Amino acid sequence: MAPVPAVLAWARLIIVCLVFFIDSATLVMANIALPTIKIDLGFDEGSLQWVLTSYALTFGGFLLAFGRLCDVFGHKNVLIFGLTLFNASSVVCAAAHDKVGLNIGRAFQGIGAAAAIPSAQSILSLTFDDPHKRNIAFAMWGASGSTGFVIVGMEIFWFLLIFEGVLEVLAVLLLPPSTRDRTVSWSELVPRTDLLGSLLSLSGLVLLVYALTAGNIKGWAASDVISTLVLSVVLLAIFVFVELKIAAYPLLPRYLWSDTTKISGCTLAALTYAVWVGVNYLLTIELQDFGFTALSTALRFLPLGITALIVNIIIPPLLKPVGPKPLLIVSWALAIAGIVLLSLMRSSHDYWRLCLPGEILYTFGIATVYYLGNVLVVATAATADQGTISGVYNMFLNVGGAVLGVAFITLISDTVSLKNGSLADGRLDGYRAGYYYALGLSALATIPSVFGMPSGRQLASIETKNDGGDVLSSEPSQTPPRDSDNDEKGGVLSTAQEDA
Repeated sequence: MAPVPAVLAWARLIIVCLVFFIDSATLVMANIALPTIKIDLGFDEGSLQWVLTSYALTFGGFLLAFGRLCDVFGHKNVLIFGLTLFNASSVVCAAAHDKVGLNIGRAFQGIGAAAAIPSAQSILSLTFDDPHKRNIAFAMWGASGSTGFVIVGMEIFWFLLIFEGVLEVLAVLLLPPSTRDRTVSWSELVPRTDLLGSLLSLSGLVLLVYALTAGNIKGWAASDVISTLVLSVVLLAIFVFVELKIAAYPLLPRYLWSDTTKISGCTLAALTYAVWVGVNYLLTIELQDFGFTALSTALRFLPLGITALIVNIIIPPLLKPVGPKPLLIVSWALAIAGIVLLSLMRSSHDYWRLCLPGEILYTFGIATVYYLGNVLVVATAATADQGTISGVYNMFLNVGGAVLGVAFITLISDTVSLKNGSLADGRLDGYRAGYYYALGLSALATIPSVFGMPSGRQLASIETKNDGGDVLSSEPSQTPPRDSDNDEKGGVLSTAQEDA
């Protein structure tokens, strides 16, 4: 394939980063817009959480499947499919006049995002072979999700439609073409896509998120909550067995189970997003309970985006000289300090004294952990398994956010609030209990950070991509490289390296 001009190579990087921007903006803007959506469409307190959960439920459920489909059908093809579905779903959300229509649209938005994110991240990772340049590219990826806080109300869905519509056109025109692996016959597609594993993981994850969400609304003694929770655990247990013993091309590649760095990285992903999504959800509700409007609340979330941008500028140069493990330990210490400050708030007068420094500290810590996880898990994946590993990592992120984050933090906060009364002091006790739960998760995350992450001296071997198999395992990749992957990689990479 002929060399691609440097401007085009970096334009492609910007396109895939903007795909992640849309995903992050969707989550943050919908979170902040909840009170406005509640009034416009008549949600009650119990059902309002479904605006977030319907998206997280399908997003987390479909990530594994679409990650594998990226490696089979080509990253650009899956990306365009995801963008198209997301745009169609945004029309449904923007035109919705009732709760059911909005939740259906949000669910299909989640499916579209589940197709777009692993494919976009795979294109980013395959663009750069040089570890230093690839780490900088992942810093840009992380920074791209740091804005989009000030659009609220139902207008967010029209914004998403216009923005992503333009983005889809640019993706069609500028991203490298990808075709289905011509060495794979249609009869081989079922085992290559691990259909049984996909169905088990999808149904298990969807039922798990549903059970945890419904438990907050209906009560944990409800028969359908208990039965759904038990069924989800059984399905996920069967899924693990199938992946380990039966599947020829498992969605969770078997070498992952013995890869300490990647397993620890995925565990940190779940805990990181649980803290991030849970605390942001709690902080949104608390600030508006203090009397701030939706727009005023959005403006008070801007320090999170600014801090995350700064993190993605200063942390990449520190990765090699300092090493991942010390950075992770310091990051969790900062996150814990920030959450402690948030837990001390009692009124709107505490924003400048407690909330702002708390936001800065906790975001600095969480953004650093997120960046390091991307570098250590996704950026080092074998070329043939790039979409698969990206799907696995993002699945841990988003299921952690939906299950360990929003579902549990809402349960704990609401339970304490109801127990202590619905007046201001009772609600403050509930918020504080939610922050204490987030502190516990942060403390728990220090364990894989200390015992599962590499030192600075081990980083060089981990950063090197291996097209024949995973860089930390002697087992070769179970999915042979596709010519289209090599074309994508070579076409962008050659120019990016020359430009450097």
